[in-house]
Amino acid sequence: MIITTTWKHNFTNYDNLTEINKAKFQHLKIFQPLATKKIRFQMNNLYDETPLTISHLEIYNSAAHKVYVTLNGKTSFKIEPRLIQWSDWIDVDLPSNTFLSIDITSPKVEIHSVGLTISNDLIKTQINHPQMPKYFFGISAIQVQTEQTYEKIAFFGDSLTNQGNFSAPLAKDLEQNFHIMTGNFGISGNRLLHQGNSTSQWSTSFGEAGFTRFDHMLANFQPNIVIFMEGINDLLHPGTGTPISELPTSNAVITAVHLLKAKCKKHDTTFVPMTITPANGNMNNGVPGWDNKKEQVRLAINRELLKMPHIIDLSTLVSENDHLKSEFDCGDHVHFSNEGGKIVANYIKEQLIRKRMF
Repeated sequence: MIITTTWKHNFTNYDNLTEINKAKFQHLKIFQPLATKKIRFQMNNLYDETPLTISHLEIYNSAAHKVYVTLNGKTSFKIEPRLIQWSDWIDVDLPSNTFLSIDITSPKVEIHSVGLTISNDLIKTQINHPQMPKYFFGISAIQVQTEQTYEKIAFFGDSLTNQGNFSAPLAKDLEQNFHIMTGNFGISGNRLLHQGNSTSQWSTSFGEAGFTRFDHMLANFQPNIVIFMEGINDLLHPGTGTPISELPTSNAVITAVHLLKAKCKKHDTTFVPMTITPANGNMNNGVPGWDNKKEQVRLAINRELLKMPHIIDLSTLVSENDHLKSEFDCGDHVHFSNEGGKIVANYIKEQLIRKRMF
């Protein structure tokens, strides 16, 4: 028996959300690339101080063939505070390249252990607007039993990764066409060198510094390749709700990136960094998030990144006069649009193929 992770999405602490499960019911559809007869689910209550009670958790490909997910043989169960726990192995006849439907019934309305996506490519909620944030709870990973091992790619970064407008279509392409499994380890608002520290209501959800949480990702997911995209928030946040004293030097960011590469080497993992994309014109908490000093730091970081092996120069693709090109800009001058993300996804795939990464 080989246990293979077929879907993984980073959860974080949304302590400002008070009614994430207002309906006391959640319907999800999560893409599953592999056929299997056995499946299990990672239940996540990592950031809550009270148990996550699951009244029922049902999975199905068609409404006529629903299967209950159990924990310790029970269809109704609790995940204790500050823990994650795997369900029992569930018998299922799941074909490849299928969206698995998941219904979660829970009496708990206020839940802080939450995932976020914008893209509909890998995970679908009851909201399908292409640019609207979708929050979901309960399940943060899926594993199946397979007959062979599969290569794994981790997408590590901030909201540009977490939202999925480039990472989700790229992940789906890699899974369907190259049989490479993926995991999304992006956290919106995350910084490389500092944990969340802002007057923003979202500050707690920004998570611990990317430099330290990178270790958890390497140890737990054990990827063959890490596609790394982080650093823009280290420049964007200071002065816009975060102390300006936390604005790093280009040398600090570059040193951290090289240390992450060294960590990957110890795990026999290939580190694929990407250049930092621009944020000129962004407004953060009603304050301009960018200025010439930040832009010069970004450019200095990118000059050094371009000297690294396996680097993917995303900034040159999406930039024009130090701004995001309109075809990539969702409107806030930082994040990718749905269509722009798909262009980025295809570009990264082409670069990975050209560099003979798989």
